[in-house]
Amino acid sequence: MRKILIVGLLGVSVAGYAIAQQATGRGAEEGKAGEEAKAEIMKFEKEKVPLLLKGGDTWASWLEKMDSKDVVMINGDGSRPTHDGWIEKWRTGQMKQGSNHQHDHQAYAYNKGNVVVLTYIGTTLDTLDGKTTTDNSRAVDVWVKQDGTWLRVVHANSAMTGK
Repeated sequence: MRKILIVGLLGVSVAGYAIAQQATGRGAEEGKAGEEAKAEIMKFEKEKVPLLLKGGDTWASWLEKMDSKDVVMINGDGSRPTHDGWIEKWRTGQMKQGSNHQHDHQAYAYNKGNVVVLTYIGTTLDTLDGKTTTDNSRAVDVWVKQDGTWLRVVHANSAMTGK
């Protein structure tokens, strides 16, 4: 219960921070660099879902390429899988997704277009270790451009119970 509360507070804090920064004019950047960065991240999002639904090596390879080795992952149940552990669950078929519907994407660019915070809502049909569930969650991803390459450094989900 405590972990779920912390995950929820993290998601609300990040979204609140982004909104406050925009309101004060000290936040998300406008202009070419910011718009290009947001477009790149949205392209990854559009490419991501079909690969995720294929699962197995296809999705595991995407995670290896796009996530930093020390990515902070927080699932809707509050669990914090390691990068390598999460990839292994996908590669071995212990984790699968039967459906994934994402919507309400909002992207905010910072640091001259080198950091993008992305929020969205997702409804998924997941099977983990033989147990199938339907989840509704709000997600936040943080992407950082390092040496010209985008890496996802945070992926957090907060369960939307009753939504």
